[in-house]
Amino acid sequence: MSKLNKDVLFLIFEELKEDSKSLFSCLMVNRIWCETVIPILWKNPWCYNINYHNKNSLYFVITSYLSDDVRKSLIRKKILLPPILHQPILFDYLSFCRNFDIDILNAIISIGNSDLHNQSFLQQEIYNLFMRKCPELKYLNISSIKHQIFYFPEAKARLESLCELKCNTSIDSSYFYGLASICQNIQSLNIINKIMKVNHGRSL
Repeated sequence: MSKLNKDVLFLIFEELKEDSKSLFSCLMVNRIWCETVIPILWKNPWCYNINYHNKNSLYFVITSYLSDDVRKSLIRKKILLPPILHQPILFDYLSFCRNFDIDILNAIISIGNSDLHNQSFLQQEIYNLFMRKCPELKYLNISSIKHQIFYFPEAKARLESLCELKCNTSIDSSYFYGLASICQNIQSLNIINKIMKVNHGRSL
């Protein structure tokens, strides 16, 4: 009966997936509700109406997955990282993620260090982390990407399931060539025009 109840709860919470306030409230009810809501919240953790620049909790959760060697390297660059946890986190949050939004992730990463050069190091490590931890990706926003993620070891397995891609006209064409060799199932392509040319018409 408890299994049935959890399945029913999941269907109900799925209907609330765009209502972050209600979902966050459901987390506090009991353990079953919490266990059911977490995968829904983390399926697309970038879609909620919150200020991601100030979401230290998200930054700490994501960076807690970094290996000790990577942490040591980043700390030497004066990048802020949370202390090492002596017990595992309650959920494998990144394993629920199916959406990868570079714009928002970069905003979260900026919490670690204000220096753009150091942010680039952290971006590379965290992008690679997502490629390893996310079982499959359905949505990818590369509008502000600076790293060729399709070269990461796990990229092919994660990106071949991609259904929706968001990008802009300022992105170097090499990114599209790289993704085209992997992503064969894209159904939706959202291109934002960043190169605005004013057409003054023809003079007579």
